[in-house]
Amino acid sequence: MGKLIAVVDDDLLNLKTAERILSFNGYDVDCLASGEELLEYVEDKKPDLILLDIYMTGIDGFETLKRLQKMKRGRHIPVIFLTSDGDSDTETKALSSGAMDFIVKPFVDTILLLRVQHTLELARLQNDLKSEVKRMSGEIIKEHDRNEKLSMQVVKTLAGAIDAKDKYTKGHSTRVAEYAREIAKRAGKSDKYQEEIYMMGLLHDVGKIGIPDSVINKPSKLTDEEYAVIKTHPVIGSNILKNINEMPKLAVGARWHHERFDGKGYPDGLSGEKIPEEARMLAVADAYDAMSSRRSYHDIYAQGYIKNELLQNMGTQFDPKYAMIMLTIIEEDTDYVMREHTPDEKGGFSGENGEQDNKGERLFSFFSMLEASGLNTAIGMKYCMNDPKFYREMLSEFAVSSRDREAMMNAYFTLKDWDKYRVYVHSLKSASMTIGAKALSEYARKVEDACKNEDIDYVLENHESLIARMNVVVGGILMTIAVYGEQ
Repeated sequence: MGKLIAVVDDDLLNLKTAERILSFNGYDVDCLASGEELLEYVEDKKPDLILLDIYMTGIDGFETLKRLQKMKRGRHIPVIFLTSDGDSDTETKALSSGAMDFIVKPFVDTILLLRVQHTLELARLQNDLKSEVKRMSGEIIKEHDRNEKLSMQVVKTLAGAIDAKDKYTKGHSTRVAEYAREIAKRAGKSDKYQEEIYMMGLLHDVGKIGIPDSVINKPSKLTDEEYAVIKTHPVIGSNILKNINEMPKLAVGARWHHERFDGKGYPDGLSGEKIPEEARMLAVADAYDAMSSRRSYHDIYAQGYIKNELLQNMGTQFDPKYAMIMLTIIEEDTDYVMREHTPDEKGGFSGENGEQDNKGERLFSFFSMLEASGLNTAIGMKYCMNDPKFYREMLSEFAVSSRDREAMMNAYFTLKDWDKYRVYVHSLKSASMTIGAKALSEYARKVEDACKNEDIDYVLENHESLIARMNVVVGGILMTIAVYGEQ
């Protein structure tokens, strides 16, 4: 790929993990340990993207970004913030400060790569937008087909960014676009109309870019306040798309795909044929994909259930004409092809010969001993690319770095410098989760929250216990590595 990414984090485990994931996938990576080091680095080099930790010793990520934006060489470099905090307040502050995205640590390799890929692509599109619009506006009619292809590339890129943001709806935008196009085709619409509604379908959820990840990806039931936030995405989406003069209908689908035929939808409470026709088609396609895909709160529904829902809600939620077309399409789909498909998972460590079998047994014993020490190896492997060798490397790194981490926590605890103390506890929280020490990570989170809320009594009461728990985890790691060595 040839893209240069600067990763800034004061925790070595995070740097190693990010470097491993990114370099393995073809990116050039420079690792930096502080905001000050980044500002010096940018004087000489200009990376294509910066992954910037928020809570660090020295200047934090917010101040670093503020200074970076004042630099001639740094102001146009896209930045993704990194933090172990997944709350909406932190995310909102991060995005409002000028970051293009927000990634929660520990890293999940697929999510990290998708966010990096889409941010790089969106940054390129953003940088080229003014010159591209100017160029397109001056082109003559004979270049129309080429312009349409370019527009489709832009739309598909944005659709990919939307789906990458919502971990529960991968491929949703493309499927909705395809279903809506088929409904339009069967309704007798022209090829041009079908292409327009396909593009509208790709971008119908673009407003979710403005919704915090903590709300979009919440696995449990939303509160009334969180649901109110979700319901703002049609307006956000229409505001994003309404200024694209070359494709004025894009905003129609974004704004009104959640309106209901009986007028009880949102955001404007339109009813019947007052709802634009394209939005009525998209509403059916969107609902069908929601039922035929996995979500945090349900698995893929059976075809019979989906058909019954469409029948029961014709004339209330859905335009009867387009709901009936969708029912016809479902009837023809006898093998239930029209649904979300996920690739088969690869797993296991068994081999074809005795040597491989023995290695698998040894690895199982290695993991079992770690589990007995209180580690959740499934979590650790998840954050280490499912690579046992890399996981062992991260375990060793955690154990080695714990001595310095303990020394710094004790020093700032003695000095009662709670801001710096909190930085190291925050780092422990992230590093612990990376290796699967979930209980230790949760305990560190509580101490960090106490620092944040100035509940110093809680910190005083739990500091020694936090250090002790960390040392128990380290002891289990060192003992396991001593027994089983390299895997």
